[in-house]
Amino acid sequence: MKYNENFDPRIVHQGVDTLLTSHIIMNDESYSKYQKILMHLDNVKDEAKEKNKTFEVQQGIPFNFYTFGRFIMMPVGKGRFKYVIMNDDVTIDFSTVKMGANNYNTPQIRVEYRAKFLSLLGHRKAYDTVLSMFDTLLGSDSQLFKSQLMRIDLATDIAGVIYTPMDKFRFQTNFKNNDHIEFKEHMQYNRLTGFSFGKGDYMMRIYDKRLELNRNASKLWLTKLWTKNGYPQNNDISVWRHETQMRRPYLKRFRDGDCSDEVIYFFDMLPKLWSFSFNKVNYASVSEKNVIKIMNGDYTPDALRQMLYRTKKDNPSKIWAMASTWDGLLPPLPTDYGSFQSSDYSVAKRMYKSFISTAYKAGRGNPLAVLEVMDFVQDDLVQNHGLSLHDYGSVKLLSSFVDNSQLITEHGITYDMDFQNMAIKLYSGLRHRLSHLDYKDYNAVESSLASSLNMTVQELQSADLNYLFTSAFELERDTNQPIYEMEYI
Repeated sequence: MKYNENFDPRIVHQGVDTLLTSHIIMNDESYSKYQKILMHLDNVKDEAKEKNKTFEVQQGIPFNFYTFGRFIMMPVGKGRFKYVIMNDDVTIDFSTVKMGANNYNTPQIRVEYRAKFLSLLGHRKAYDTVLSMFDTLLGSDSQLFKSQLMRIDLATDIAGVIYTPMDKFRFQTNFKNNDHIEFKEHMQYNRLTGFSFGKGDYMMRIYDKRLELNRNASKLWLTKLWTKNGYPQNNDISVWRHETQMRRPYLKRFRDGDCSDEVIYFFDMLPKLWSFSFNKVNYASVSEKNVIKIMNGDYTPDALRQMLYRTKKDNPSKIWAMASTWDGLLPPLPTDYGSFQSSDYSVAKRMYKSFISTAYKAGRGNPLAVLEVMDFVQDDLVQNHGLSLHDYGSVKLLSSFVDNSQLITEHGITYDMDFQNMAIKLYSGLRHRLSHLDYKDYNAVESSLASSLNMTVQELQSADLNYLFTSAFELERDTNQPIYEMEYI
């Protein structure tokens, strides 16, 4: 093991990295509501399957999952879980399993949580957020669910250390003789990327997390999280992750009797769970000289055990002692979530140009077509969804549970139901900008429209927009001729 110069090793993140939970419905009323949800999901899935007929690679379609934001519906399920939906925070699988199946041991719902969701919000709040959604959908009865923990991965990121290929001979596993432990060294282009111990229900991994982030830009949010715990900004100091993976068969040995919510049970014992699982593998600070002797087979098995024991006793690894302690570094508050986003105006600008271009084509070059399109959209939203255009835009902000928490709870965002006031501001701003476009007939268009409505241009610019465009559309309907084709326009 080597160390970065001029940087003392430290833990820069510690928390739940992977969480998979399952939920068994326990009462008839909730199951009745659940069946209605399945009917809704079935309709959306049919649409997803229809749109994927011509695709070789299956693609999901976006839809609004009740009031919980935008989700993606996948056209295929996972085994008995017929419906799979996902957003930026979670993947939720829904099955058609009957209530009480297998003596109430077969789940109807399974949830997989994203690492980002868990790290930025905290595992407990992330879990509570999902439960709150289910409470809203299925009822808040205390006996609503029997929850099970299917998998949990715990991780500790240590900055300032670098493992080397020689460390392979410094590890010692602490498994019972009847437990199979598979030890692998991972290399890429002659560079050590990590080690793994075990497989299946229990695994421990030690790997170069800094290298992984350099190759995957979607995970760079983690470096911003590290900086809150002492990691230098704009620096490539090494960070190695120490991670244990535990699945349900392994976890059950820690459970003391039956409980209605295993997830909370294990949350409450994370330090013990980490300590026990982490210490399945030990690290001895063996000198390079002794490592070479191990490599050459100069030690008998008994002599090797004694040498490793003396090394751990007389020269314990400070890094291993640091990693084996679970303090659970707190993540930043949810209000910091926005600083971890890379969103900007680039997409909006591109879509805006596309909208203007499309509207002009639809209006045969008439800039006022931009305003007409806004009216068409608004009428559709009001008639079919009861939303104003501003409401719709606000709803679209909520692409994930974290967005809901930050944008609504922390920032106090509320829906402005007074669309008329908002529309006047939007239209006035657009009209002002359109009047400055390089469009030779704009003034004539505006003058003709004002004349057709028995107004002056000034009255038109400050008019009640609902009245103005209602009058225009009535005129279009009565003459059966598009406004932009009328002679006076």
